[in-house]
Amino acid sequence: MLRPLDLILILVMVATATVTYTIKYSVEATYDEVRALDDQIALEQNNIDLLKADEALLTQPARMARLAEFFAAELDLHPAEPEQIATLDQLPPIKAEPVEEDLPPLMAGDAPDGTDIVITGSVTP
Repeated sequence: MLRPLDLILILVMVATATVTYTIKYSVEATYDEVRALDDQIALEQNNIDLLKADEALLTQPARMARLAEFFAAELDLHPAEPEQIATLDQLPPIKAEPVEEDLPPLMAGDAPDGTDIVITGSVTP
């Protein structure tokens, strides 16, 4: 005959086994999702590499020069002249060299005769 303690232990074992299998299948499902995301990341990385290679091919200077020659008449392309950007009158004036009066005051350690100033003593807060 089964004692009540035996029945309780059997129920605990069944509950533990159920929880263990539930966790196991949950982990496997999550692991499958991670693998699917890893595959998607690899696919996107391959697409990025392919697009970078395509961009490098399309922006080759020789190809751009051929296209510029081919479409020069339609697009009326001409080299940019420096005056198209700005003239000398439009540029800001060059600042004059600072005069000694405009210079900031001496910093600690700088002396007018080129020697270093040494400050001695203690600083208390």
